[in-house]
Amino acid sequence: MPFAAAPEFKKHKAKCEAEAKKIPNSGDALAVVKKSGDVEKAAAAWDKAYKAGDAKALRAALADLLQATKIFRAKLSAVIVKAQKAKNEGAVEVAADMLGGAMNVEQMAQLESQSALKKLEKAGSAKEMPATTFFADWTSAKKMFEALTGKKKPAEGFLLAFRASSGLEKATKALDAATRANDVDALQKAIKGFEKTGSEYFATVKKKAKVSVAADDTDIPDESEEAFNYDQALAILLKNLNVIRKEAGDILAEAKK
Repeated sequence: MPFAAAPEFKKHKAKCEAEAKKIPNSGDALAVVKKSGDVEKAAAAWDKAYKAGDAKALRAALADLLQATKIFRAKLSAVIVKAQKAKNEGAVEVAADMLGGAMNVEQMAQLESQSALKKLEKAGSAKEMPATTFFADWTSAKKMFEALTGKKKPAEGFLLAFRASSGLEKATKALDAATRANDVDALQKAIKGFEKTGSEYFATVKKKAKVSVAADDTDIPDESEEAFNYDQALAILLKNLNVIRKEAGDILAEAKK
């Protein structure tokens, strides 16, 4: 039976909601579980593209689904860390269960997409340009940051630092142009430009936010809830920048062959 992302996600969500009603003090986790409409919508779009065998639509739908589940998982992870600090085992249990379910849907969709695209490529119908670009990836990373910190608006100085990202927009567009041209020299130059701009930009945002970035998702400073939220969101933002750099490096290595 073919994999279907939306029904699988909804089934696990219903299971977690039922569990939450039986577990004391799981309200924080339940609130996050219930607010998963973006994941459900993206999963339904993926199912439609997968069933239609449309390579371009499938790539786009997978990118949207991965983005939606990434934001959802980050929110669940924040609940888990907060609940662990409060020794709220009920919230930890529900959030961890839902986190596992979301990751399973995400991983299965990736595997099924890869298999479907390989078949379509053999049939000669999957050679379109990738649905996502480095510029789109950076735009998504910013949107994710805003989604994670949206309920606690940062100070105006921080917002100015965060939104003054024209340098990275220019750098990611240069990566896209070099990728399309398959130009090794241009790619090397674009990667160096991205690395320089990215490191300078992130240092500015950290300074304006006045919080440190954790070494990993579990090493969160024992500060205010606001600092905790920004700290984790900044760590995720940095990881997204690193993903762009790695993917650009992979493309460069392939172009050199």
